[in-house]
Amino acid sequence: MRAGHFRNWFRPRTPATYSAVQRTTYAAVVFALFPAMIWTGFAMSPAITSVLPGFVTVLGGQQSARTIHFIVACALLAFLVGHIAMVALAGFGRHVAAMIVGREVAG
Repeated sequence: MRAGHFRNWFRPRTPATYSAVQRTTYAAVVFALFPAMIWTGFAMSPAITSVLPGFVTVLGGQQSARTIHFIVACALLAFLVGHIAMVALAGFGRHVAAMIVGREVAG
């Protein structure tokens, strides 16, 4: 453990670079879509809204919370499908093999 072998096992060997579009998309998913999904989910719960009625009031009612929840779910699904498509286009088998083996796999 002193040599850092275990720690280096989980650290990528080459730094990943992301474009501005990727960084913006990831930030939107993490800081906007996931919190919105949780917030609207709480707003649809009768138990939560009986204790904190402001959760529903700010969103404009339970029907608005349902609509926002559905739209956010569609956006997350689009993000997931886009992610899977990009991985498939980049060479799914090669990247998965590299993750398992720990280095780039030829062929």
